[in-house]
Amino acid sequence: MTSKFPNSHLLSTLKSLLQIGQQGSTKALVWFLVAQSGSSLIVSGCSATNSANSTVKSVSDHQGSSTAQSSVPQKQTVVRIGYIRGSLSAITKERGTLERELAPKNIKVEWVGTFPSFAPVLETINAKSSDLGAGGDIAGLSALSGGINACIIAYRPANRNSEGIVVHADSPIRKFDDLIGKKVIVNRGGISEHLLLKLLEKENIPKDKVSRVYMKPDEALPAWASHHVDAWAVWDPWVASAEIKYNARQIPLPAQVPHYSLYMVDRDALKDKSEAIREVIAILAKEGEWLNKHPQENQKLYQKVSGLPPEVVKRTFERRPIDGVLPLEPKVIADLQSAADWIYKQGIVQKRVEVRDALCPSS
Repeated sequence: MTSKFPNSHLLSTLKSLLQIGQQGSTKALVWFLVAQSGSSLIVSGCSATNSANSTVKSVSDHQGSSTAQSSVPQKQTVVRIGYIRGSLSAITKERGTLERELAPKNIKVEWVGTFPSFAPVLETINAKSSDLGAGGDIAGLSALSGGINACIIAYRPANRNSEGIVVHADSPIRKFDDLIGKKVIVNRGGISEHLLLKLLEKENIPKDKVSRVYMKPDEALPAWASHHVDAWAVWDPWVASAEIKYNARQIPLPAQVPHYSLYMVDRDALKDKSEAIREVIAILAKEGEWLNKHPQENQKLYQKVSGLPPEVVKRTFERRPIDGVLPLEPKVIADLQSAADWIYKQGIVQKRVEVRDALCPSS
């Protein structure tokens, strides 16, 4: 680094004053520097200057340092959300609520998706490319069994009317028992496989009497429509799409098998940005409440983000459960544990999940 002075007279004067400053008469040096503040004197931190500054410290230097530190912007926190088409998260994204409410708190939201089901969202969480997401409880429990480093932070009320098993209009299958010897599409380790196996158990039908064909919902619709399989266990809006587009019919089920939706968070992300993630969950909860109170706006937004025909959306909403982002309560935890134990005993997963150990810490 270099020091630049306008003329030799100024240089010699400064050297003299530096000598005076080193002998303890600092006031003269300070006033000299103040007087020269409007001149072309530029001091850029060479060794001689640093030596002088060790003796003579301007008050403004200290004040400037404090001001610089206070003006440094805080690092922005980024929360990445994996989301399913037509979900509460997708509608919240469309409304821009998270962005509006979190920007003043220096929190940025990044959206990862959109996906047809929870399984690929969980894959993004496992790959550390998203921090949280929501979807079916069986898929979430299966992922926990598989070792995903995630925890359950909240849940959505159970589906009771939006799941079914559809067949073609001309299918000979009329009742559940008619599925024996047939092929049924299910999502592996998800709610539709759980639905089918639970009903087979209830009816005392060995599970190997019905062939399970594993497909994701977006892949399953064309396969089912082309008659490559006999039936399809699935949920809305896929049930409604098959009914309206392909004149499908649902077979009567011997019982309901309700499923919750789970909000799951990567544990490392929760540890690193707990406050920001909990802010996101709180805002999603408020969004769910708002949508429940405004069903017409909810339906319009759902149609926009899903891209589904109005008649499919209308039928979906006739069976759609209320939305919500709720804290885990004892009954829900017990229901989830029962489901976790069952899928383990059935061999759907290879490791038993202790649900209480899978809950996110409260703080």
